[in-house]
Amino acid sequence: MGYYKLNQTKSMKVIYSEKTKLHNPTKEFISNKLIEYAESPDRMSIILESLKRMNDINIMQTEEFELKHILKVHSAQYVEYLHKAYENWVAAGLNPEGVMPDFFPVGALRKRLISKSPIGQAGYFMTDLSTMIVEGTYLAALHSAYSALTAAKYILAGESAVFSLSRPPGHHVGYEFAGGYCFLNNAAIAARYLQDNCDNIRKYRPKVCILDVDYHHGNGTQDIIQRQENMLLVSIHGHPDRAYPYLSGFSEENNDKVHNYPLRGNVMDCEYFGVLSQAVDKIKLFNPEFFIISFGVDTHEDEIEELGDFRLTTAFYTKMAEFLSCELNIPTLLIMEGGYKISVLGVNVSSFLVPYTKHVSS
Repeated sequence: MGYYKLNQTKSMKVIYSEKTKLHNPTKEFISNKLIEYAESPDRMSIILESLKRMNDINIMQTEEFELKHILKVHSAQYVEYLHKAYENWVAAGLNPEGVMPDFFPVGALRKRLISKSPIGQAGYFMTDLSTMIVEGTYLAALHSAYSALTAAKYILAGESAVFSLSRPPGHHVGYEFAGGYCFLNNAAIAARYLQDNCDNIRKYRPKVCILDVDYHHGNGTQDIIQRQENMLLVSIHGHPDRAYPYLSGFSEENNDKVHNYPLRGNVMDCEYFGVLSQAVDKIKLFNPEFFIISFGVDTHEDEIEELGDFRLTTAFYTKMAEFLSCELNIPTLLIMEGGYKISVLGVNVSSFLVPYTKHVSS
């Protein structure tokens, strides 16, 4: 698979920006509870500490990119809203703690003209009460996307695997809506960049597959993929009957662009690996030139105390990555999504990266 001659570098590049910590809401409302914001900047500090203890890791800064790359997967109307949302909210005399909707339009209401009210606009562009917009959200989201774009640029330069330590995460952001802690869809933005900037673009648009292994279904990625060419989303996630975002990720939604594997609770290593094997077979049939992993560790057994109900072990993340890197010898961009149990977050991410560091340094 693929056509790029991969560079045999001495270390795996990890792309990260401290500006992603500018997004720092104090609270969220979820499951009828007002709680401390789970997707905190501390997540990045914990992961970085763990990565710095690894061999063959090179932590690099993001580059900045033109907005046009983001506008290829998100509407201009949505991006402009995200840019101005907090400023307009505060100017209207609303709570400066952050933007949080009061009302969500459904059905025919979603198709009407957008309200001039900041509260009405929040309801139009946001899907839940756990995705608060604060003063630094837009800049943090931009740099999260820049991280993914920088990683994609290195993939095009011949790197075999690059890790984008993106935050906020991105897979719940659709063409024109935010949700699930996400504001820009980093994986989709990177996928389109790979298509538009590779050597073969004059002949045809190359195929990109996104494998989403976060516990929660990437409803935003699914929404965007339907609007793109030569992209495939394969997703293994908690069943929407029991897991956020509840209204997407059913197998009945599968088509030539999307293949969902919704799983019931208490999934352990062996069962998950069987489904992963099926997913890899699906990816091989698609035969992509580029491979993106939307990587979340909220599938871990300790995350059952937080936002998941799978029971994968830390050791399994290494096995999982070994399997993917061996079976799919394709330029691979790994993008951080979820994972919220601070005590195991760093070691779980590092465990997944180990096989890829060996691959790039061999």
